[in-house]
Amino acid sequence: MGDLPPMRSLKRWLVTTNHKDVGILYLGTALFFLLLGGVMALAFRAHLWESGGTGLLTNNQFNQAVSTHGLLMVFWFLSPFAAGFANYFVPLQIGAKDLAFPRLNALSYWFYLFSGVLFAISFFQGGSFAGGWTMYAPLNVPTYTPALEATTGGNGTILALLLFVFSITIGTVNFLVTIHRSRAEGLGLWNMPLFTWSWLLTVWMMLFAFAALLAALLLLSIDRLFLTQYFATDQGSGLLWAHLFWFFGHPEV
Repeated sequence: MGDLPPMRSLKRWLVTTNHKDVGILYLGTALFFLLLGGVMALAFRAHLWESGGTGLLTNNQFNQAVSTHGLLMVFWFLSPFAAGFANYFVPLQIGAKDLAFPRLNALSYWFYLFSGVLFAISFFQGGSFAGGWTMYAPLNVPTYTPALEATTGGNGTILALLLFVFSITIGTVNFLVTIHRSRAEGLGLWNMPLFTWSWLLTVWMMLFAFAALLAALLLLSIDRLFLTQYFATDQGSGLLWAHLFWFFGHPEV
């Protein structure tokens, strides 16, 4: 802490690897995405102020608002907001100086931030993803969504999710190593505070749940970029996506 620039300095927040600082960065960024998701909710609810819509949004813009609201709340707010508290408190509760891999911890935050930036940019690339936040096949493949003639923004959304999953996976491994290997001498697992225990169980589930989502997103990215047919056929591809997605989704919920 003594080697870092003062907290009033911008450089401090760009170079920090301190777990408290990274926790604050996570919390602040997650609150920003909470507001952005709230704006999306306000937009589509205002559109529905009267029966049949007010004309505020086009059909595709309405689908984008609903889809991105769900994605923002579930991915870019919920998990990172919890990770912010965990970054700040878990090392303090187990008597560790920091997380086991401080630089990887900072990297996980920057992956998270840039995934959100890529997600936001998708709105300016012909429109963001508009196939629902659960991204059910075959609506997640451009062939079956004629409204998405410009697919750059939709592809950007999928790639942003991939970057987000990288962030979560790095953070998950970091917390697992920290809690299992960096506890203060004499502090057994059964003596840890309840918050740390809850986060330990959470990251164990996340380690496997997000691996399933990563596999699904990789296949979906290949479908969209290289025109393969994993989720674009009538041979059960919708069910394949549902299984992969909810293997992640139910532990997440």
